[in-house]
Amino acid sequence: MGLTDVDGGYGGLYDSSDVFGDDTFADIHNLDHCIKYLNQSLVTFGFPSGLDLYSSEPSSIVRTCNCIYAMIQQRQRDIEYREAANDSRQRLMSDMSRLEAKVERLTDQLASKERELQAITSKEQKAAATSRAQIEKLQHEKDEFQRMVISTQQVKAQQMHELKKKEKEYIKLQERLNQVLIEKKKDSKNGIEIMNLLQKEGRQRGTWNTKKADGDFYKMIVDAYETKKQDLVAENLELRGLLRSMQDDMRDFLNTPSGLIRPGTGVSSHEHEPPATPLGGRTDVFDLPFHMARDQIGESLRAKMSTIKERMMQLQESQKLLDAGRETSEREQALEAQLLEARSIISEQASLMNKHMSEEDDSSHVIAKLMESENKASTAQGEEERISKIKTFDGTILSKTNCVEYNNITVITNDDVRVRDAYFLHRRTLPNGGLRAHPDRLCADQEWRVWEH
Repeated sequence: MGLTDVDGGYGGLYDSSDVFGDDTFADIHNLDHCIKYLNQSLVTFGFPSGLDLYSSEPSSIVRTCNCIYAMIQQRQRDIEYREAANDSRQRLMSDMSRLEAKVERLTDQLASKERELQAITSKEQKAAATSRAQIEKLQHEKDEFQRMVISTQQVKAQQMHELKKKEKEYIKLQERLNQVLIEKKKDSKNGIEIMNLLQKEGRQRGTWNTKKADGDFYKMIVDAYETKKQDLVAENLELRGLLRSMQDDMRDFLNTPSGLIRPGTGVSSHEHEPPATPLGGRTDVFDLPFHMARDQIGESLRAKMSTIKERMMQLQESQKLLDAGRETSEREQALEAQLLEARSIISEQASLMNKHMSEEDDSSHVIAKLMESENKASTAQGEEERISKIKTFDGTILSKTNCVEYNNITVITNDDVRVRDAYFLHRRTLPNGGLRAHPDRLCADQEWRVWEH
């Protein structure tokens, strides 16, 4: 502010370009003005003023020295302040870099914490869902337990009611028994006479002590009734156990895939639970009173019996199918055996036919020669010669009973000549020398039969 005023006050006195040269502030020409400017500037900046640079007095020199010393001190303070400022700046820069690194680290930590928070939140949600499911399960178990308690209370109330009913019946029976005994005493009063009653002291007549006898009689009747009741209870428990075991056996029978339980392969209830079926059955109903579980037990048993009947019918049908398949297999085996036998017979017949074919070829040459001789013979001698040759040939063919057999074909007749003629004619008419002939065939006016062996 002072420097600005000084510049304005001395701006018109001299030219700044003249006063301030390239590197000089004062010269011999503007020395007075420079001294005034310096004095005003010193006053403005708080230094001692009134410097007299032309004076040679010691006081002026001392004042000038003090001013210069103050300026030097100010310069040193400025340098120290600048160094301190630079140090503080460096420290602040290092602090800022450290804080930036810390901010980055904290940012990373914040991100990791956020991820952990998300994981914890998801775990908490899962735990909450699990806890809700557990609470619902416990609530369901609680409801079931309450229902069981209510059913137990109902059963207990019913049993108490039955107990009271039995007590009332017991009281009624006791009263009835007393009444019957009293009536019997009245009826038998005149029939019983007691002689020679014992006399007590004071000539008082003795009395019958019937209270103890009645109590013993009542006790005996009650004991017999309780024994019978216990026997009935034990029998009832035994029957319940048998019914429960029958229920389990029927359930196991119905739950098995084949409907049968093989011995020695029973499955423990802990090792293999039977699958849930509509006929699974419950055994806890047998512990209830009969009038409460009668309908349920009857329906269950009827359903199981119908299912068992259906299963038995299925088993019978499957057994019938198995028997039919077994019969079919046996028949197939018999047919296969017959087929093998027929094949063996056919092979034997083929071998025999081949054998007879070879023999047939030999005999055909002989027959051809005989036919040629027959054509050449024109006289009776030739006829006799032909007959003798034919007889010679027939010796190998004909039997004593006038039976001709050739290639499993038999010809029966009563005339030797007709047999030979029929044989030759038959051989000429059939191809390949004649291997087969139809049965019951008539030849000429002589009846003969041909069949295959």
